[in-house]
Amino acid sequence: MNDFINLLKTKELKATPQRISVLKELDKKGHPTIDDLYNALKKENPSMSLATVYKNLATLKEKGVVIEVNTAEGKMRYDIYSKPHIHLVCQQCGSIEDVDYDQSLFEYQTILETNKDVKIDRMDVIATVRECSVCKKK
Repeated sequence: MNDFINLLKTKELKATPQRISVLKELDKKGHPTIDDLYNALKKENPSMSLATVYKNLATLKEKGVVIEVNTAEGKMRYDIYSKPHIHLVCQQCGSIEDVDYDQSLFEYQTILETNKDVKIDRMDVIATVRECSVCKKK
């Protein structure tokens, strides 16, 4: 909980109970859709509306605390952006796995910045696979 409060403070956001709830749910690493997130939050906070979830997600996205993960199924999924990482997305079962960046990706980012004369705030990398370790176990 303290980590969430500090994370919000570093992004100049108030640590509201709703934002803490959203981050706690996203921290479970399920990469939920907005509906999944809302349903999970509703169990904990029956009075929370879908509009509140949308509003808080939008604010957290705008400040770079939360990112959208675009999947082949067309539904946006959400994740906390605590550090650079790759999203490994399975086309077959839809699972999403977080994979740490290799040093070469940081080097590539530097090359891109130099070649394009830009400063990259964040690289969103999605690797799509036909079958993942979850599918192979079935």
